Amino acid sequence: MRRASGFTRGFTLVEVVVAMTIAIVAIGALAYLLSAATTVNRAARRSTFAALLAADKIEQLRALAFNDVELAASPVDALQTDADGFHDTPAEGYRRRWLIAPMPGYPASALVIHVVVSIVGDAGQASLITIKSRKAE
Repeated sequence: MRRASGFTRGFTLVEVVVAMTIAIVAIGALAYLLSAATTVNRAARRSTFAALLAADKIEQLRALAFNDVELAASPVDALQTDADGFHDTPAEGYRRRWLIAPMPGYPASALVIHVVVSIVGDAGQASLITIKSRKAE
């Protein structure tokens, strides 16, 4: 319908289609962003939990006396295989392995402790290394 000034009232079909296309693209982008953020958040939660499990084991081993039997040297492949006494399953979906070895150059006074927590079914893992030294007497 034309007004006396020559302008039409309302929107044309082309304007409506363009506006709907822009709205649909924007909603699709927001849906993808929400999905990606959820995936990244879930992966971050698993990685953080793995790091906490590794830190927990590091602290547990560091709290032991230097000559404690649990700090005996582990097999060389303890981080790749489930060596007896050097692995556990601290939570469902996580595998924890640790390696204890005398520190090169200071085998009688320092130990290297390496803990790796793997997320089952995922390539991600947390790895922490520390040195435990004998207290000076």
